[in-house]
Amino acid sequence: MDNEKKSECLICGEGRLTDVKDKNPVVYKGHSTLLDCYYSVCDSCGSEQGSAEQTRINKRAMLAFKKEVDGLLKGSEIKRLRDRLHINQQQAAKIFGGGPVAFSKYENDDVVQSEAMDKLLRVADRCPEAFSFLVQMSHLDLQTEVENDSSEKYRNYGNDIPVVLEHEKTENQRVKFKSTNNVIYRQRGDDWSKSNSHSHYPQCLYASQ
Repeated sequence: MDNEKKSECLICGEGRLTDVKDKNPVVYKGHSTLLDCYYSVCDSCGSEQGSAEQTRINKRAMLAFKKEVDGLLKGSEIKRLRDRLHINQQQAAKIFGGGPVAFSKYENDDVVQSEAMDKLLRVADRCPEAFSFLVQMSHLDLQTEVENDSSEKYRNYGNDIPVVLEHEKTENQRVKFKSTNNVIYRQRGDDWSKSNSHSHYPQCLYASQ
């Protein structure tokens, strides 16, 4: 167990609280595991108590375990999926629904997403055309900043929405692409110009406004 001195005991008012990290056996739908459990122990009265933060951590661990048993994406998996799509939490909420702070709750395992939401996320991750359609339906105009366009590796989402998967950074070049009404524009310095050729850089077309 990991111990760390903490604040004064709120029960007896005399002892000092020591943070404890223990293992807690849990069972859910016939599946068992050991989860990390955080709480505090008073060195005077011996009472065990949990702060709001400790309770939150324990609850999140249990919820993540339940998601795994139920075959749903855990919070960390949802975050990795969102990162692969290169959208932030606010954009994800507009694209997939669920409310303005839904993805913060999903990714922190504060809330269990519905089966329908879980399936929608998996489809968008596996099917580029589906993600492209959802973005257009949400009326978002996504924009990607591309550094060193000659070394970019792209994943093309249908005919409209490619997303940068990985890139190599350069210190002296920053190229930006955007689209308006399905026309690709390339930025050089402070100027935007219409691009008629796709041969020298990857396509960066996004859903029009």
